Amino acid sequence: MRHFLFFTVIVITFIIVNVACVSQKKVNNVPFEISGASYFSWVVDENEKGTTVEITLNDVGPEVRFDSLIFRKVIVPVRVSEDNDKSQTITAIFPSGKSRIPVETRHVDRPDQLIFHHNGERGTKRLKQVLRKDMVYY
Repeated sequence: MRHFLFFTVIVITFIIVNVACVSQKKVNNVPFEISGASYFSWVVDENEKGTTVEITLNDVGPEVRFDSLIFRKVIVPVRVSEDNDKSQTITAIFPSGKSRIPVETRHVDRPDQLIFHHNGERGTKRLKQVLRKDMVYY
């Protein structure tokens, strides 16, 4: 009986480790590479202010579509601009206060991440390091 229990624990541990490795491979296998991510706060006047996040991507395949961005537990749609054949810049605006910029925002309890679609499936890529730039006054 002791050997059976020991064998069962070994098999369960092996399964858990393999499932964790497979899950990790899926997360790391995204169809693009993030070459830089930064954000800056901006102020136009007393009521018009916010934060802009910019993400530079390389090796983006033509079948990838970017949907939205979660930054500091707020999700907003993104704007995509193509810099060249394989490079793109993702921009997201997070208005605050009584903004005149119509941006649909929603609060979520998830870490900073870029949400995309690839071959009909939804994927996410966590943003590990988003550098802060100087504030901009317009």
